[in-house]
Amino acid sequence: MRMKFILRTNGAWGAVDRGKKPTTEDVDEAQDQLALSIISQSVDNETLLRVTKKETAYDVWEALHSMHVGVERVREARVQSLRANLDNLKMSDAESVDDFAGKFMTLVARIRELGDAVEEKYIVKKLLRSVSTKFINVASSMVLFGDINNMAMEEAIGSLKAQEELLKGQEVRFEEQLLMARGQDSVRGRVHAQGSREGRKDKSKVKCYNCQDYGHFAWECPKKGKEKKALLAQGYASDEPTLL
Repeated sequence: MRMKFILRTNGAWGAVDRGKKPTTEDVDEAQDQLALSIISQSVDNETLLRVTKKETAYDVWEALHSMHVGVERVREARVQSLRANLDNLKMSDAESVDDFAGKFMTLVARIRELGDAVEEKYIVKKLLRSVSTKFINVASSMVLFGDINNMAMEEAIGSLKAQEELLKGQEVRFEEQLLMARGQDSVRGRVHAQGSREGRKDKSKVKCYNCQDYGHFAWECPKKGKEKKALLAQGYASDEPTLL
C-alpha cells in the first residue's frame, strides 16, 4: 500500500497499473525507470533478488503481487491452524491457572501477530469455556452475571486465579485435618498393640509383691480382694462387744 502511494505521488503509477502487459512501444522509458527505482527502494534485498530478471516495472509489480498473494495464503493457513489449536485447547485438572493462561495468551498473541484481529469478547468466552471442572462454577457465574462482552482477558484470568487461591486454602485445611486424624489413629493403634503385647506376655516368671506368688502382677492379684474383705469382716467383729 505504501509503495502504491509513492508511485502515484511521483507520477509513476501508470507504469505498473495497465491491466495487461504493455508492449515495448507502450512503455514510457522515463516513467518505467522511475517506477523501478521506487520499487527497488521499497522492498528488502531478498525480495529484490527474486525480481532482478524482470525487464519492466510492470513485470516487477506483477511478480511482487503474485508473491504477496502466496504469502497471504500462507498467512491465512497459519491463522487457521492457530485458531484450530486455540479452539481445541482445554485446561487439565492438574494444570494451574498461570500455566494454562500462558499457553492461551501465547496462541492469541501469535494469531494477532499474523494480522487477524481476534475480538476480545471471543477470547474471554473461549477462555471460560476451556477451564477445568473445578473452575466451572466461577466461569458460569461470570457468564451469567458478568459483562463478558466488555470484559478484558486479564480480568477473567484474575477471577480464575482468585478461585484457585480459595481452593488451595480449602485443600490445605483438609490435609491438616487428615493428618490429625491419621495421627490419632496411629496413637490408638500403638496403645492397642502395647496392650495386646502385655496381654500375651508370659507371666510364669512374674512375681506378685502382694501374695508373693508367681504368675501375675500385684495389681491383678486375686487375693487382694479377699484380704480386704477379711480385714473388713475382722474389724466389724472386733467392734461388736464394744457396741454391746
